[in-house]
Amino acid sequence: MENANSKMTKSLKKVSVSGQVILSTIATMETLGPIGEEVLLSNGIKDIDKEKQYPYEVRNAIHKAVLDKYGEIALLAIGFKNAELLDEFMGKPAIDFAAKEIDGMSSQDLAINASSLDRVLQFYFERSGSFIKKVTSGIVGVEYGHKLEKIDNFKYRNICTMALEDYSEPFIRGVQVAQLYQILGKYYRWDRKYEPKLSHSGYGYATWSWIMHFSPEKSKLPSAQILNDKKNQINAQLTKVVLTHSFEQNKKMENLSQQIGKYIPPQINEALFKGDYDTQITTRRKKLTIFFSDIKNFTSTSEGLQPEDLTKYLNEYFSEMTTIAIDCGATIDKYIGDAMMVFFGDPDTKGEREDARSCVEMALSMQERMVELQNKWRNEGFADPFQVRMGINTGYCNVGNFGSDQRLTYTIIGGEVNVAQRLEGNSDANGILMSYETFAHAQDMVEAEERDAIKMKGINRDIKSFAIIGRSDSKSEQEIVDTESKSIQNVGHFSQGKSINNRVDALEQKLAVISNKLDEVLIATHGEHGPK
Repeated sequence: MENANSKMTKSLKKVSVSGQVILSTIATMETLGPIGEEVLLSNGIKDIDKEKQYPYEVRNAIHKAVLDKYGEIALLAIGFKNAELLDEFMGKPAIDFAAKEIDGMSSQDLAINASSLDRVLQFYFERSGSFIKKVTSGIVGVEYGHKLEKIDNFKYRNICTMALEDYSEPFIRGVQVAQLYQILGKYYRWDRKYEPKLSHSGYGYATWSWIMHFSPEKSKLPSAQILNDKKNQINAQLTKVVLTHSFEQNKKMENLSQQIGKYIPPQINEALFKGDYDTQITTRRKKLTIFFSDIKNFTSTSEGLQPEDLTKYLNEYFSEMTTIAIDCGATIDKYIGDAMMVFFGDPDTKGEREDARSCVEMALSMQERMVELQNKWRNEGFADPFQVRMGINTGYCNVGNFGSDQRLTYTIIGGEVNVAQRLEGNSDANGILMSYETFAHAQDMVEAEERDAIKMKGINRDIKSFAIIGRSDSKSEQEIVDTESKSIQNVGHFSQGKSINNRVDALEQKLAVISNKLDEVLIATHGEHGPK
């Protein structure tokens, strides 16, 4: 049996439809986006020639894509739109024919009325069936087109066979309903019931059956307005579905973006979803400030913890440090075991100087937060909490996409990256060690002491290093300028508002205070009798 079926399948003629049909299908769904064009490309088709024949699976794939994305209402709306494109072949000739039957369709005599309706329906379905056969190259033995069976006056069974799949029923229904509203809408109301038990499908065809029941009822509205009202109703339903789908897709994209953002730098993630980032394998040379940190004696420290506790403290540590890094504008490159690598200056930059200062501020904030975490962890029973070493360097690196066509990594490479890592390795526990190139940009921010220069293979200079002791109590350059400006202004106000005698009196009072303080210092140092 299987061999017989296999032979029969192989002998079947390939079913096709005209390019005009496919173009019409795509034209009816422009408001739903480029779904049709995407299906064509997925089938290796760039352009459609309306005079050529194409596999019927192409149109089926377009209908299925629309159905999966927006549901039956979308196929129904496409059917309504398709009816407009077929107006010249089916709608207009049937309207012209129905014009000859207006008296009969308006008659109060039900027999006369039924006869006129019958003639109009027979003409329309014959015309429609002929068009279907004309544009379809189908299977021998399958009768494509329409059959109209009269069950009773005003009651018919319509059977339609086309080179489609059974899920395209809403599309065919839309075409027919739109055309019948245009032809008969002014004179009849009708209902239509789908008969799934009498419908069937196979390779190259689908057959649907409907029962249609007409009731003579002349409307005050013209057929065109009745059709337009129905189209507006369907389009309103479709719009609601499309907006709901769009909202759901946006939520999915937001969730996806948040998830992906945990694996790649947030700046790159945001640029990717905005379409502003090029995923080509390309790099550029740029001056960056690089930061490394790791946990001193991590192996021995972790051996004293249960795996669950180690995971808990390590995740808390990375979460806290990452939050600070992101807040300061850092690009998080990677986590390497207990180590963390970030940099400033790409893809976003504030300029070489501000990038370096931002990195130092980040390191100071991390250092301060670690003091709080260490106290917290001790209170939780972590007797020897993590001690973090940090290293910072500023220099030229290659930054961009590294990898292959299949997978890319956005990162930085170069000797200056190795310098930052070496500085971190030479840093004190809970300390920050930076190169002179970074220190030069941030020396007003910190108190620092110079350490021994570091020699590195592949680096043609001694690396001057500076250990940060703490934040600087001195004012920033801008603060000094602002203070001096205010002092000058105050002197001006003082000289304008005070007399010379008053200023002399104030100066004498200040000299007296200074003299008293000097006396107190001398007594504290040498006793009441002064130096011997």
